[in-house]
Amino acid sequence: MINKLLISIILSLPLLAYSNDLRDSKKLNKIHANPFNDSYIIIFDGSPENFSIDQILIDKPKERILKKVKFLTDEDSYAIKVLGKEGKFLYALGIGNPFYASYQHIGYEDRQYMGGPVSSAKIEIAIPLHIEPTSLIISKKDMTGKFKDIQEIPIQ
Repeated sequence: MINKLLISIILSLPLLAYSNDLRDSKKLNKIHANPFNDSYIIIFDGSPENFSIDQILIDKPKERILKKVKFLTDEDSYAIKVLGKEGKFLYALGIGNPFYASYQHIGYEDRQYMGGPVSSAKIEIAIPLHIEPTSLIISKKDMTGKFKDIQEIPIQ
């Protein structure tokens, strides 16, 4: 009985060592930035039809950036598609409508409109360092609710 147990332990040790190698090679990476790790912080200057990169930083993102950056939802009017090596689509981020300013304080509840359009905006997104984006595509929702690409911005 003890011999069988000893033989089974000896035979299973190489399998355990091999499984650790598999687990390390299949490590999952998160695609959302978090406030504890460095990320690419990309700052855009934008108008409704044209965007340009103002600055790219490597830093820990602030909470206010992380609250704004989310996956694409039905409420988003603009989106940023992140492309990796060889133009491979990685994921899309929804940025809402950065060209509509909403009133944020008490006293405007009785108004018909709770905001208004603006002609330009500064937009910040955070992308984890392991993603390594090569370009970004800015998309805008059309009247049918589908996103149309309006601009591709390469990242050097």
